[in-house]
Amino acid sequence: MIEGIIQIGQALLEGGDLLSNLIREVPSERMGKRLHVLKLNFDVSNTILQVDVKEEMDENSTGKYLFVGSADGPNSPQWFASSSSLNYFLTETVPNLADMDLGVELNDKIKKVLDSFFLDLGEGINRKYRYALNLKKFNIADKEVTELYEKALREVTDSKKVGKELVKSLLKEFNQYLSTEFDINQNDIGLYVLLIDGKPLVEYGEYTKAVLEAKKPKPSVTKGKKVQQAVCSICGSHNNITDDLTKMKVKFYTTNQIIFASSLDKKNYCKNFQVCGECLNRLLSGETYVTNNLNTKLADFNVYIIPHFVYGQLLDKNELEQVKDRINFSFNTVKNIEDVKNFRNEIVNNLDLKNEDSYFLLNFMFYKTSNLATKIQRLIKDINPSVFERIGKAIFYAISDMKQSVSDNLKVFLGLETVYYMIPTRVKKGQTAEFRDVLNLYDAIFTSKRVNRQHIISNIVNGVKVIALGKEGYNLSQHEKGIEFYIIRSNAFLRFLEHLGCLKEGSAMNVSELSIKDKLKNYIGTMGYNEQQSAMFILGYLIGEIGNAQHKRLDGEKPILNKLNFNGIDKAKVKRLVNDVYNKLNQEKSNDKKLRVYHETEYFELKKLLDANFHSWKLNKSENLFYILSGYSFATVQPILKEGK
Repeated sequence: MIEGIIQIGQALLEGGDLLSNLIREVPSERMGKRLHVLKLNFDVSNTILQVDVKEEMDENSTGKYLFVGSADGPNSPQWFASSSSLNYFLTETVPNLADMDLGVELNDKIKKVLDSFFLDLGEGINRKYRYALNLKKFNIADKEVTELYEKALREVTDSKKVGKELVKSLLKEFNQYLSTEFDINQNDIGLYVLLIDGKPLVEYGEYTKAVLEAKKPKPSVTKGKKVQQAVCSICGSHNNITDDLTKMKVKFYTTNQIIFASSLDKKNYCKNFQVCGECLNRLLSGETYVTNNLNTKLADFNVYIIPHFVYGQLLDKNELEQVKDRINFSFNTVKNIEDVKNFRNEIVNNLDLKNEDSYFLLNFMFYKTSNLATKIQRLIKDINPSVFERIGKAIFYAISDMKQSVSDNLKVFLGLETVYYMIPTRVKKGQTAEFRDVLNLYDAIFTSKRVNRQHIISNIVNGVKVIALGKEGYNLSQHEKGIEFYIIRSNAFLRFLEHLGCLKEGSAMNVSELSIKDKLKNYIGTMGYNEQQSAMFILGYLIGEIGNAQHKRLDGEKPILNKLNFNGIDKAKVKRLVNDVYNKLNQEKSNDKKLRVYHETEYFELKKLLDANFHSWKLNKSENLFYILSGYSFATVQPILKEGK
């Protein structure tokens, strides 16, 4: 993965300078609406604070205002004069700039800004928040800074959080001003920029040099070692070696657990990974490019897709752009698919990433951000790019199977995102809290590893409980209207895994031996059910037909579902359930006839299959429930799809 980032950085630096390749991209639109650049202009001569939001963002805005993100490291002083957030500008940016040497002219201007536009709250507060922009003085806020500070002191019990509360209050006042004065809010702003006397700080050469200098590594020096003994872990160079990777957003290795240090000595973390200045520049440029261009979402996960060229000519910037576009298109295509007719053409024409001149592998890095750092959750590496074509074909065949066996009117949304919604996962504060099971499955899909069918079905059954019982705080709580279509998609998902080779297909029974309706034979045959699975499916189908009759008679109620235990159904309960179903078939009616009249052959085949397999039963209680629900869902969705709802 690191070598892939280095290759990207090398291609970029051959066609440009380091600073231009550190520019972070910011979306210029949100929900189809063009975002604005907010300019905070300190008119030192007249002591006037001007807010300007007239400029609309475009693809050049971040380069124009030299947006390189925030300062490196979670506790680093924030001093960059362009930001995607206003927070830093309200307190710490200008005071931190005042501590720097940016030349006599700019130093003098910044000092005047600090003295005239900011209020010193004294030493009782963290220096990060000591100087606050005096919004009231310039008619931007209704309340004095001191009033907001005293309010924070009263309401916040933890003294360390007083500063954050103050910033929150200042931000609220500023946003109210934006709404009143310009009829916009912070969601309409894409970039914030500092100006002094109408000139952006980024136009000062001293500032630009300082930004570039801040991105350079600190010279390494392992204690007790000579500098020339240090070796770059990437290229083997001895020149300008550093182990300071604080400039990197991605944390490639840990430095807080001694078991990962060489010889279990915390002084030896530097031996894990150290680079020369040239390789670090490539890493920084490559990382920025990946963040800007190969950074995507897969359900609730953030993912970097990093190509690694293993032979052929090293790519140039134009070739890199072509590779990036094809990777993103292919990945987005297989994330979620519903229209199989159009998708078949995409498989043939666009998902083949093979190139005769060069060959690359893909690394999928799942990550989360925490305290301005990027922590790797899972790295799936060295994946052949043909994986997209393979996944695409498996999706196509799985959707085709479901439409052919259930109904051509069935809409099945299936793709890589389906994985996330098949496994019930707790979500806390908008983030997936239990992700290992999901990432294990993604790993298997990308690498063609085998997965355990019982484990997958157990997860699906847990998902049924979440939906049926209306449990909150799960990833699928808001994404399913009922268990029927969830189970239908679950079966499509299992077929997808089978076509992909991640699940071994079972020994299908000979459906020609069954005296049941053709549509049931077709479904059982397509899904490859064995005799025990088929028995549970037929049992579920009968429960579904009983439920359909009850639904009509009882205004939407289905008391038959009370017979199902969503924790699972063991073999003994299956036997009792079969008897209950027989009784209900005699009680419920359709067109003034008992349901038993319409389903005698299905019940007969159910009994025959059970009697033949009962003493050698292999399905566990979760599998019993799953296949019962599969039959129930099949019966339930038929009238819905027939009516075109």
